[in-house]
Amino acid sequence: MHPSSQENMQRCRAWYGSAAFPRVVEIGSAAVNGGYRELFADCLDYVGIDTQPGPGVDVALENPYVLPLPDSTADLVISGQMLEHCPQFWRVFTEIARILRPEALLFMIAPSAGPIHRFPVDCYRFYPDAYAAMADWSGLRLVDCWRDERGPWCDLVGVFQKGGSLAKIEGPPPPPPPAPKKWPPPPREAEATGGERPYLDVLTDLHRLVAPKGYLEIGVRKGGSLSLSSCKSIAVDPYPELEPGPRAPDAVYAETSDDFFFFHAKSAIDAPIDLAFIDGMHLAEFVYRDFMSLEPYMDPTGAIVIDDVLPNHPLQAARRRQTGAWCGDVWRFAELLSELRRDLKLTWLDTTPTGLLVVSQLKPANRVLAERYNPTVRRLTNGIEPPLPVKVQQRSIAVAPTEETLRTALHPPR
Repeated sequence: MHPSSQENMQRCRAWYGSAAFPRVVEIGSAAVNGGYRELFADCLDYVGIDTQPGPGVDVALENPYVLPLPDSTADLVISGQMLEHCPQFWRVFTEIARILRPEALLFMIAPSAGPIHRFPVDCYRFYPDAYAAMADWSGLRLVDCWRDERGPWCDLVGVFQKGGSLAKIEGPPPPPPPAPKKWPPPPREAEATGGERPYLDVLTDLHRLVAPKGYLEIGVRKGGSLSLSSCKSIAVDPYPELEPGPRAPDAVYAETSDDFFFFHAKSAIDAPIDLAFIDGMHLAEFVYRDFMSLEPYMDPTGAIVIDDVLPNHPLQAARRRQTGAWCGDVWRFAELLSELRRDLKLTWLDTTPTGLLVVSQLKPANRVLAERYNPTVRRLTNGIEPPLPVKVQQRSIAVAPTEETLRTALHPPR
């Protein structure tokens, strides 16, 4: 199970099934590199079905086209990365329609691209018209459908209903309340900070040097960095706490950056962005998605600035927050970017408190990050936290944030 598939199933659950389902049936439930079961842990009855016994499988089928369940007994059927391995997949849709209760839902995920991966066969790839055709065949309604552009699988996601009147949602639901910020008192040295200049002073210089016509910020908090912008500005944060300032942003999207880019970016960004600041979730995979989603909207001569790339202590670099000054593993994304995108210009700046990374020479049409998304994010989230490199903690990779180095960071040498 690849990361984007789990993320899309989580979207289906959050957008179309926020309440607990009494009975959930998963078809193709063998836990290969993870599964969906944990996303539905609050459901009373979860039945995992597959063609062979194994982890995550409650029922092994004798006939792959006959589900051993009575009519109209499932409140939700889910399936991911199964359909391409099913030679006569339309027969499975017929069985799913049979076991669903009236108005019950089906969440289906299947690849539209990717290499051959037999298990034991690999027969198909699916496009949106395929889901519309299968809804017509099975008597279900196709409520929503989207194609995920992240590779290599570019999954097609479908939300189906058996009758009913569920409508396609046009925007994300309100985010849940933020988790309380509690952690044991760390050692005093774990709260160390460093840097030659405060990051807000450096951001002020960057605004002056870039002179952006469009600015976007992810993770605005109280608006200290957002207030530096004097041009058209877009703010994205699920929990904004903006304090009054000399100039309010033109638009504030109180939602996650993932939801912003899914629902609103195309209409909200009507001209290329010249300068952007990423200071959202302090986990490498979130920064990966933010940068990957943002670059297509950037002016090639502009810059994306990423905060928290230079932790001052290993505890500041942990994925689980244990310090007040917390960077998470954003530094790992910075290293990955230098590995995967050698076409970009990366400049680490020695700023207080936790460093900045300026990325320039952007390529809005480049798809390397999207195509490499799943294997790379699996590498970031495999539970192994590499040690914080000495060169990062001691900032030997960073330069002094003088005006001269900022100009060099923004503009290619002639």
